[in-house]
Amino acid sequence: MKPRAGSKALIREINEALVLDIVRTQAPVSRARIAVQTGLSAASVTGIAGKLVHAGLLVETEIVHGTGGRPARLLELGREGVFAAGVRLSATEAHAVVVDLRGEAVATHSEPLASTDPGDAAAAAARAVRAAAGGMAPRLIGIGVALSGVVDQASGLVRHSGAMDWTDVAFQGLLEDVADQPVIIDSYVNAYARGLLFDGSFKGRELIIFSVGTSLGAAVVVEGRIQRGFNGSAGGFAHSRAITGPEPARPCHCGAEDCFETRGSLWGMQRELERNGHNREVNPDADSSLIADAALHLGIGMANTAKVLGPEQVVVGFAPEADLGSFAEQTKQAFLCQYDHANTPPPLFDTAVAHPVALARGAACSVLAGLFTARESQPSDTEAGESLPA
Repeated sequence: MKPRAGSKALIREINEALVLDIVRTQAPVSRARIAVQTGLSAASVTGIAGKLVHAGLLVETEIVHGTGGRPARLLELGREGVFAAGVRLSATEAHAVVVDLRGEAVATHSEPLASTDPGDAAAAAARAVRAAAGGMAPRLIGIGVALSGVVDQASGLVRHSGAMDWTDVAFQGLLEDVADQPVIIDSYVNAYARGLLFDGSFKGRELIIFSVGTSLGAAVVVEGRIQRGFNGSAGGFAHSRAITGPEPARPCHCGAEDCFETRGSLWGMQRELERNGHNREVNPDADSSLIADAALHLGIGMANTAKVLGPEQVVVGFAPEADLGSFAEQTKQAFLCQYDHANTPPPLFDTAVAHPVALARGAACSVLAGLFTARESQPSDTEAGESLPA
């Protein structure tokens, strides 16, 4: 049978991704170990590794002496071959981070936004990336952008962002035109999740990752993969309806009422302060009851979500501005209380402060991930008799 057009190139791409991913998660690692892990022949691994070393994506490191024969040189990811940029976009600034192939930040730069107009935001993001990349720009392989809201990554659309006041904005294409780079866009929480997943420590794990800040978000991770759902709608925690009391309904920027966004986000808490005549930021001392109410609603909502999906672990990243006294601890206690009479124990529950650099790094890791991931559509034929691993 004659191979399909492009099948050889696709197989090479798939096999290179397999080799890179083994090195990423197991470095330093020998070529022999890579062959065992991937199912590729020793000759194929030697050829692929040689090409990747020449490109600077892999480097040879320490030497291991066996019981006989030539000593083996171990491989690890290179630091100078390629770079990726990530941008954490907010209503006030574009915070850019450049990372190496290992996902480690090597440069950062922030640019203010003239406005939240999509054109102004794209211009600021492009400036921030250019300033951060500097002399690394020729080796930049793409830009990842994290922003608040519902993002359809596949189509490059921001479906809704209350923080940016955007609806159905084709921001991916807009930034690609301005920056002249491939662009991947994602929500804050998915970018944060990508950063946590990149080093392989959560490989194969079942997780729910929540973000709490100006807005709320959730990422659903199944077997180590972020589930995006139809039109990027998975993890729609912010705009689920919260449990409410007899008090007046709280309108949400999405057009509905009493979403979790109105109860547990900084935006929601500040709107409640304004309705009560207090035009100021949330204060951990003066607004303790407001924060306690937010923590209660968040804990209940997170637990309800966890009971449906049954994750092994729940991780909550609080933005620095949401690091309000005991807010995180109260949220955790409210979550755990929902399992007092459950038939199963609660999942592990961890909280952390999700700094802008972590979100920008996660967005950059979304770009790098393409180098380590084989395409899902594989040809039926094989190259030169080399079979793909099952």
